[in-house]
Amino acid sequence: MVSIRVVRGLLDKVGAPVLSQAVTAGTSLVLQVIAARTLGLTGFGIFALCLSLLVTASALYTGYIGDSLAVLDRQDRDTRAALACSALIAWALCFVAGLGTILVLRQGDVGTALVYGAMLVLWLGEETFRRLLIARLAFWRLVINDLVYFAVTILVLLGISLVAGPMTLTALFGAMAIGAVAAIGVGIAQVPRAELGELRPGLAGMRMVASFAAWRALQASLRPAALLASRVFVTNLLSLAAVGVLEAGRLVVAPLQVIINGAGSFLLAGFAAGEGSSRNLSRYAVALLLGTTVVGGAGLALFAGPLGELMTGAGVEPALVLGWVGYLAVWAAGLPYVTEVVARRRSRTVFLVRLVDSVVGLCLVAIALALGAGVVAVPWLMSVGGIYSVLRLRRLAIRTRPA
Repeated sequence: MVSIRVVRGLLDKVGAPVLSQAVTAGTSLVLQVIAARTLGLTGFGIFALCLSLLVTASALYTGYIGDSLAVLDRQDRDTRAALACSALIAWALCFVAGLGTILVLRQGDVGTALVYGAMLVLWLGEETFRRLLIARLAFWRLVINDLVYFAVTILVLLGISLVAGPMTLTALFGAMAIGAVAAIGVGIAQVPRAELGELRPGLAGMRMVASFAAWRALQASLRPAALLASRVFVTNLLSLAAVGVLEAGRLVVAPLQVIINGAGSFLLAGFAAGEGSSRNLSRYAVALLLGTTVVGGAGLALFAGPLGELMTGAGVEPALVLGWVGYLAVWAAGLPYVTEVVARRRSRTVFLVRLVDSVVGLCLVAIALALGAGVVAVPWLMSVGGIYSVLRLRRLAIRTRPA
């Protein structure tokens, strides 16, 4: 049995990561609402595409640089040099990608392209400090960092709306860039000098870092890639309207996803730091995450209609919400084992298991939709591969634990 004292202690530790994730998700939501209400349909579409590129770049960067800071020996000179070199390469590639994206979407808009490219680089710089704080288990400092980004970004947008008039893409990206600069400043003040010294880029440790980080970055991108592919299947085999219905159901359970994401940050850093017994931490984390997801999801499904009306303007089927709850429950059940195995630098193994998981789910979705199944079946079928992932990674986590 899981004792109340242990659960309370775990909640105390997970509270800050979950709050940090909530602030980050809330900031993204506010920016999207502002863009939707001020830029018009075309402008909002461009902003959504640019935000999607930012999320993708951040996921890959976090998997490669951020998780390496937590799992590898970041005080080792070769490791530090390789990570510094990798970060510089990532920043340069993101600046070029951001520049090209805006120039393709808005030909001749060089000013917005430069601001967007700079914002991407600054965002990744801010994310580096966030990941250093996570690696140090300084989660309340992480919350301060995220709140500063949110507050400065919103204040700049308010100032722009009062002084310059109608909102523009350039103004939105500029405000996000200024918010990132403020968060970087706070990050520098909160991270010990020892973490920032002797950052000389080099290639000496690149192969060792890549042996872990490349697989981890690929694994981190599997879930969003699988969800994107499922949307493509729904678009081609059903309709764009069906994609809207699918996303409406997912939006209702978004609060549960925030909790799971926040717990994931805590668990990886905790396992990497060797906090407590791996067996106990995984068991308690599974019980807590799974219980929260199931109980909270049942409540969300019960009020699916009014919640859907509030968030999207249309009611959502309870069966669809329950499908997404099932998808998140499988994710929650496997997350502690994923982070435990990744902390032991088995990122390649985790990637291969998760690849099978994703392919199985997508194949089932494609077959079901081709045979005439409705959109409600999608999250349920995407969960099937995840059950294999949970069982496989649980066995691997148990087998690789120290005696």
